[in-house]
Amino acid sequence: MIHRLKNQYSIQKMCKLLACSRSGYYDWITLGKPAYKAFDEPLNKLILEQYLKDKRQGITRIRMNLKEIHGLVLTKATVYRYMKLNEIQSIIRKKRHQWGKKPHHNIPNLLKRDFTTERPNQKWSIDVSYLFTKDRVLYLCAIKDMFDKSIIGYRISRFNNNPLVFETVKQAVYDTPIEQRKDLILHSDQGSQFTSPVYAKLLADNDIRHSVSNRGNCVDNCPIESWFSALKTETIYLMDKLSESEMINVVDQYVKYYNEERLQEKIKELAPITYRMQVLSTLFN
Repeated sequence: MIHRLKNQYSIQKMCKLLACSRSGYYDWITLGKPAYKAFDEPLNKLILEQYLKDKRQGITRIRMNLKEIHGLVLTKATVYRYMKLNEIQSIIRKKRHQWGKKPHHNIPNLLKRDFTTERPNQKWSIDVSYLFTKDRVLYLCAIKDMFDKSIIGYRISRFNNNPLVFETVKQAVYDTPIEQRKDLILHSDQGSQFTSPVYAKLLADNDIRHSVSNRGNCVDNCPIESWFSALKTETIYLMDKLSESEMINVVDQYVKYYNEERLQEKIKELAPITYRMQVLSTLFN
C-alpha cells in the first residue's frame, strides 16, 4: 500500500499511520520488493534440507516429516510457498496406458470402488506389474491392505504366471493369523491368473472372498495400482537401467522404506506398519 501511494502521500506519515518503520519499507525496496513479506530463513532452510534428503517428497510429506522430526506444525500453504520460492517440487508421476481385460467368468466385484475399511485385513488389493531391467523383464506381484496402505506380501519372478501370484497370496496368508482374516476380500483385475479355477480354490481354502474389477476399469483396483506408480516414480524412474539383481534390491529396499518410514496423511501421519501395529494391538490384545 505504501509503495502504491508513495507519490500521493508522505512515506513517513503512511509508515506512522500503519505502525511500521521507514527502515523496514526501504529494506523491502532493497530486497527487490519480494512478493512474500513473512520470509523465515531458518524455516526455509529446514524445508529445503528436508526436500534434499528425499526429492520424492511433496508438500504433504515434507509437512508431515517436519512435524515428526522438528515438532513444527505448518500448513500446506506455508510449505507450498517456500517450495515455490526455491523452485522445487515433487516428482510428477507418469501416466500409464490402460488395456482391456478378458471377461471374469461371473466372479463378482465385491468392492465396487468402495475402498473404505474399518480394520486391517478386511480388503486386500493384488496385481502384477512389469519391471524392465538391462537383460530381461521381471514381474512383481504385490498385495496391499487398503486399511493401513501396507504391502503385506510381494514376490518377483522372471515369469508372469500362476506360481508368482499363488506364492504371493500364500506369503500374505502365512503372515496373517486366521483370526485377523475374518471376511477378508482379495480384489484383483481380470488377469488370467486371478480368474483361474486354481486361484479361486486357493482363496476358498483360506476363507478369502474372491473379487475382481469390472472389465476395462483399472480404477476398480487403484489401491495397488497407485502403489506400483509410487514405487516406479520414487525409485526406478530416477535410475539408469538396472540389472536384475539391482532391481530386486531396489524393490526390497523400497518396500521396507514404504512400510516402515514413509509417512502418510490418511493414516494419522504415520508409516503403514506403525499405524497397523497400533490398531492391531487395540483389536487383539
